Amino acid sequence: MKFTKSVVVVSILSKIQMSMLLLLIVFLSFSCSPVNIEAAKSLSATGRDTASQTQQNVLVSYKEYLRARDCEALQNGFMGTTDSNEYQEILKNYEEIQEELTKRSLVFERLADLYDAFGELAGLDAGGQTEKALGDLSGAINEYAKQIKQKPPISSDATAVISKIGGLVAREIQKAKIKEASIQTRTRVDALVQLLENPSVRKQLVRYRRFLFSNRKTAFEILWDEGVYDPKPIFDDFGEDAGLAVRKDVAERIKPDSKLGKALTEVIDKRLEMKSELIQRGYDDSIEALKQLVKEHEKLEQGAPLDLARLRTIAAELRSIAVLLSKAKTSVPISQ
Repeated sequence: MKFTKSVVVVSILSKIQMSMLLLLIVFLSFSCSPVNIEAAKSLSATGRDTASQTQQNVLVSYKEYLRARDCEALQNGFMGTTDSNEYQEILKNYEEIQEELTKRSLVFERLADLYDAFGELAGLDAGGQTEKALGDLSGAINEYAKQIKQKPPISSDATAVISKIGGLVAREIQKAKIKEASIQTRTRVDALVQLLENPSVRKQLVRYRRFLFSNRKTAFEILWDEGVYDPKPIFDDFGEDAGLAVRKDVAERIKPDSKLGKALTEVIDKRLEMKSELIQRGYDDSIEALKQLVKEHEKLEQGAPLDLARLRTIAAELRSIAVLLSKAKTSVPISQ
């Protein structure tokens, strides 16, 4: 009798275990995340490269800003107008531009850090690291918003969710954390796009381009008229393909108001315009790259195949712009 009862108990327990197993299988069939971990790793690498190249363009723009500010100082120092109200107002504008560039650079630095952490999350359990990176990016975006006089778009309590995610299967837990991190990242990138497309930011960029062109042109004209430049390197450029070099005394033969002197000024104008246009292209490419990142995150969250080709192309374009801005010839050396 006791044996029969034991058999019945075992049978009942077996049925319960089988039922629980079936329920688990059904649960997993409905709860499996569509997130592709390898795709997340690829998006992490591409996102980091895009953020880094965008930051590099901001830093190169910052160097151009410093040169433009120095040209403004030279111009007013030469004319004796450093005490004028107009000059002080211009310096104030430069300070605003400097702050905008500095904070924008920090935002993209934090975004690159976030994509590093996102990649770690796709390789192992790095929820806490990703949450910290999200928090750092949120802070940088909010500070940038304050700089351009916009409402901070990211709330302070929006990140502490990834490390709390739990579940039954380790890989599914990882996918759930990746999906949540992707949603959090996408939200912040989209908020950054809205800030960068704000009319006030574009207006500031236009003003910056105007300063960059007009002030450096004026500074060049002042120094050229004063006879401190040697134009030989520019004229050597024209003869380089034919193996020709300009005479060493060319600076003594060309006067600023001569036809050739005016032609040289036009060459300088076009080179400065090119740098101004490159800065504008870098800004526009940065916004396009961010929009592409938003789209790819949406695909990742839905389990759709990613298409990172366009993002990689934009990153390459940003890299080329940074190189051109760093190497483009815009002036002639001061004569010895």
